[in-house]
Amino acid sequence: MRHTPAVLLSVLLVTTAAQASDLSGAGSSAAAPLYNAWAAEWGKKTGVKLEYTASGSSAGIKAIKEGKVDFGASDVSLPPDQLERDGLVNFPTAISGVVPAINVNGVARGQLKLTGAVLADILSGRINRWNASAITALNPGVRLPDQAITVIGREDGSGTTYVLSNYLSKVSPQWASSLGNDFKLKWPEGTKLVKGTSAQLEALSKTSGAIAYAEYGQVEKAGLNYARVANSAGNYPAPGPISFKAALKASAWTTAGKFEEMLTDMQDKEAWPITSGTFVVMRKKVTDASKAAQALSLFSYGFMRGDAITAEFRWIAMPDLTQARAVKEMNKVRDKDGQPIAWNMNF
Repeated sequence: MRHTPAVLLSVLLVTTAAQASDLSGAGSSAAAPLYNAWAAEWGKKTGVKLEYTASGSSAGIKAIKEGKVDFGASDVSLPPDQLERDGLVNFPTAISGVVPAINVNGVARGQLKLTGAVLADILSGRINRWNASAITALNPGVRLPDQAITVIGREDGSGTTYVLSNYLSKVSPQWASSLGNDFKLKWPEGTKLVKGTSAQLEALSKTSGAIAYAEYGQVEKAGLNYARVANSAGNYPAPGPISFKAALKASAWTTAGKFEEMLTDMQDKEAWPITSGTFVVMRKKVTDASKAAQALSLFSYGFMRGDAITAEFRWIAMPDLTQARAVKEMNKVRDKDGQPIAWNMNF
């Protein structure tokens, strides 16, 4: 069990439990399995159920802005000016990574190596066969088929797409000038488009010669193959908790609690190059203080008591300074009269 640092405890508002009422959330499909698992265990202690819709980050942000859910979820921290304009607050909950998932016959799991530039050329359609010279040059001894590549992209506004395209825009000028960095991309003709992580991985499993991209834990749980991607040091680390922690090592998340920093293409020699946090978005002033208190209680439980679940789903916990900063952001949530929300921490 992870011990909460003193600075975190100093900002927690610990009170008796608010009256139980079911919660609603929407957004990140990458974080959906983790949030549902946290909620299942937390619900055993509180009697509260979570109804979570894995609609994608853009839809989650829209839903909380319109007051249709108790919290939204995004894989990208919103800019301060947007938070201020829309009366929102966001805070991180955990860290994982995006991996290129593949369905290529004869290639062992994690055997395929790609540079960021080659990955960009594959996803943009510039490289369209698995035995293209740019791929075989990186993979001597690997028998790659003379097979067309099918790219499976996200049709919905996706934080996973944002994280991936942020990384590719850093390592490929061609990608940056053509597809760019956003939640929703103008994919090339011939890209197979689906909505949500589950649909993307299902399509991948049924399509020989395909490549997709998704949160590592869900790729791992589905038993799907993936490619390793070269990091800034030229190494090809395996995705997973070790390389996600390496990406955090010298980041502002660790040194200053600044979770606004993107964790893509970090400089540590063991870092997974497409590492990312995931975030909860709430209204700064709420009409239902009871539900807000339950939402804050749920995610506090995830931080402080959910380590085993977090590890099971192949995510990692936040650095101490980031966790403390997250709770400070949570304390900005106010009731309709502008008073602080107090939430239960007696788990």
